[in-house]
Amino acid sequence: MFPGFTEDTVQFFMDLRFHNEVPWMHAHHDEYVQKVQQPFYQLIAELSPAMLKIDPDFELRPAKCLSRINRDTRYSDDKSPYRDHHWIAFRRAGVDKYGQPFYWCEFGPDDLSWGVGIWGQERSVMNAFRLRLAHEGETLLPLFKRLRQHKFAIGGPSAPRMKVPADLPEELWPLYRMKAVYFERTGIDYQWAFDDRLAERVIKDYKTLKPVYQLLKECALSTAQEAPAEPVRTRIEDF
Repeated sequence: MFPGFTEDTVQFFMDLRFHNEVPWMHAHHDEYVQKVQQPFYQLIAELSPAMLKIDPDFELRPAKCLSRINRDTRYSDDKSPYRDHHWIAFRRAGVDKYGQPFYWCEFGPDDLSWGVGIWGQERSVMNAFRLRLAHEGETLLPLFKRLRQHKFAIGGPSAPRMKVPADLPEELWPLYRMKAVYFERTGIDYQWAFDDRLAERVIKDYKTLKPVYQLLKECALSTAQEAPAEPVRTRIEDF
């Protein structure tokens, strides 16, 4: 059972933030593994059975699910070699992450968050998403209303001047105009990170988000010319 993160994990991230240098990280690599990597791996193991029930195609190998501590600095003005936080990402195995739906859980000294969304601004996937909204808006509207009731916020970059279909419910206009979209749990208490019920809370919300994940997955599959799954509208009652 995952017991929750400890102050040791936070302290390592804080130390790394202050000593963000390759020699320091090399000298403290074993400490990183013990205080940071292993707890994240434990959380992945705790979440994995539930993730298989959501999608049996998920990649669950910890080394593939956990973000790299090394930063890609090639196109960034910030040349710090390491991140001061980690995130877990569950996505289908064997597919490029860009434009794919994924579940995430992120933890660091300043943040605890989780949710589901599309990785990157993939126009073809979002066009498929808009098409579903246009054709099934009235059917999908209760799903998005329930998400708000369950304290999920909708976020992502948008095109506010994008024209929307005349018959699209007004509540769905912001979603229709998204260039990328994610659904993030709000009201998270940072102290939950240190509680042995963290995995339980995350799993509960991941299950709540399953209809959205399935909708986004169907949109991604349709752009890849793969056979889509059964339309999400038939499963909203399981929300």
